[in-house]
Amino acid sequence: MRTSTRGTRNSPGFTLVELAVVLFVLGLILWTVAPRLSRVGDPGREAVFRDLASGSEAAFDISLFEKKETRLVLSPSAGTYEFLRGDRPVDAPASPREFGSRLNVTGITVEGEERPLDIPTEIRFLPGGRVPAAWIFFEDKGDPANPTRWTLRLNPWDGSMKVLEGTVKDDG
Repeated sequence: MRTSTRGTRNSPGFTLVELAVVLFVLGLILWTVAPRLSRVGDPGREAVFRDLASGSEAAFDISLFEKKETRLVLSPSAGTYEFLRGDRPVDAPASPREFGSRLNVTGITVEGEERPLDIPTEIRFLPGGRVPAAWIFFEDKGDPANPTRWTLRLNPWDGSMKVLEGTVKDDG
């Protein structure tokens, strides 16, 4: 039978101080990483701009070659956008994409007319490849201390979108 002797431990394990130190270190790690983890599923500015540009070119191609209307619907108050085809069934589920928490739409101008931001704006890609000139203005709050402004310029001749830094009303 085992007996305990003075100065030795019988039960293997951790002391309360060791557990407290480990929990403190884990808490510090979580405190530094948590703000970054909150944006993991959030689309970045480049991804949103790339998606809008590729969707715009695809919508232009559909309107030009298939002679079908396509619409870009921007909902700044909801923070979403989507491309809708005119031949899509009414009961088909819509799939709006989000701008993300970093990007805010600060203005939309279509054919020289500023559009209100509290209601959705449609930019129509008409059959035959007719597209209005449009500017979409964004503010990127990725760095809260220094937000940046961006402009997407929709080219009416080929449906491409040009990304311009700053709020550019006319890029000539």
